[in-house]
Amino acid sequence: MAAKKQNPRTRRAPDPSDKSVIPRSRHPISRKNIDKDACTIMRRLNQHGHEAYLVGGAVRDLYLGKLPKDYDIATDATPSRLRKLFRNCRIIGRRFKIAHIFYGTKVIEVATFRQSADKDSGDSGNPAAGIVRSESGIILRDNAYGTPKEDARRRDLTINGLFYDMKTFSVLDYVNGVRDLKAGVVRMINDPDVSFAEDPVRMLRAVRHAARTGFEVEDRTMDSIIRNHPDILQANSSRLLEELLKDLRSGAAAPFFKALFQAHLLGDLLPTLSDQLAELRGKHPFWRRMEALDDLVQAGKEFSTPTCLSMLLFTTFFEEEKLWSSSARISDKARSRLLRNFQKSTSSLQIYRRYTERILQVARHLSSFHYQLQQDKIPSKWLGKNYAPEVLDCLEIELESLGKNPEQLKKWRKICDQEQRKREEKRRKRGGENGENKNENSQGGRRRPRRRGGRRRGRRGGGGKKTD
Repeated sequence: MAAKKQNPRTRRAPDPSDKSVIPRSRHPISRKNIDKDACTIMRRLNQHGHEAYLVGGAVRDLYLGKLPKDYDIATDATPSRLRKLFRNCRIIGRRFKIAHIFYGTKVIEVATFRQSADKDSGDSGNPAAGIVRSESGIILRDNAYGTPKEDARRRDLTINGLFYDMKTFSVLDYVNGVRDLKAGVVRMINDPDVSFAEDPVRMLRAVRHAARTGFEVEDRTMDSIIRNHPDILQANSSRLLEELLKDLRSGAAAPFFKALFQAHLLGDLLPTLSDQLAELRGKHPFWRRMEALDDLVQAGKEFSTPTCLSMLLFTTFFEEEKLWSSSARISDKARSRLLRNFQKSTSSLQIYRRYTERILQVARHLSSFHYQLQQDKIPSKWLGKNYAPEVLDCLEIELESLGKNPEQLKKWRKICDQEQRKREEKRRKRGGENGENKNENSQGGRRRPRRRGGRRRGRRGGGGKKTD
């Protein structure tokens, strides 16, 4: 593919005298620690005359000496241009179009520089075309492209507004992000009230990064969160669920939900749980379960969405406090109220039906599994069920929170895995038999005659004028 003719304006290297440019000698980031596929993407974009920088959380983590989980890239190449340059590219998004570039199961996100969200864009004084807002100020569409500096100002937190330039190995800091990294402060780049009005989910992100890094939320930002916390319900409910799942799987769920509770956001998202925590404080079993979940995630364990949500919501399923312990037997009356209580406690979140059914199955059977374990019995009739793996995961988290790790649970897992393999084998055989039957029917079997003449109308067919 022929290289794109370079644009001198976009290809000009950062000015070393610019205070926003931090040379390699003054920062700890080495390209050796950057994912090789992310480097490949930036290198190819540079070769075709485009600017491309590593951005966001990856730069923040590398600066702090951590290994990033995800790599995001910002560029001046438009989504259509990215699709031409990368065959393994898929364009997604309505609010703001971004490119997902696939390397096996790995996905690297590449986005075009965004324009300033102010009414006046740049020096032209013209309204920012491509940015559509709701009546409350939430940005609904954001396909307006700008410069690296504008894009940095569009990000949420100063510590997430750093760019790494692989051409010069320098860090671009347009938002004083390095200052806040060194000080251990979480601060919004723009006016917090305006930022949260544009995207209420930013409140969750500010709390999240403080919980994960141990930083403190800057006073002005925290005051704005407490003042605007009811606006979190204006965000898309499926996005809210996705954000909570990120934190449940982060290994820092306990500090995140403590910060969420203190900022009054938990009362908006999960009011039933918030009321319970306010009443029992640190004695509530939720806290020990979140700490156990964090310990297991940090040890390398991965949990499904139903497992994470079951641990988050378990106590909200039951009105009686004695049932909040997974070892308590559930009465028929409590079982009959499970769905109603689940719907009440999750009214602010959009949980898919397939997850709902599995979560309710876990709620019904966790206490039974725990009771069988205490009696040193094997729940043979349940270990072959499709919900058994999630119940065992939840039981493991519960036992970890109680300081227990019985060998019996490992035996149960082996039986469960064997039953799962048997079920998959039966499914494969059934699928193979159905495929053979289809082939027989297509080759030698009689086929149903095709109806011709289209759909009949009227009693006597044809729908035309009745004749004698």
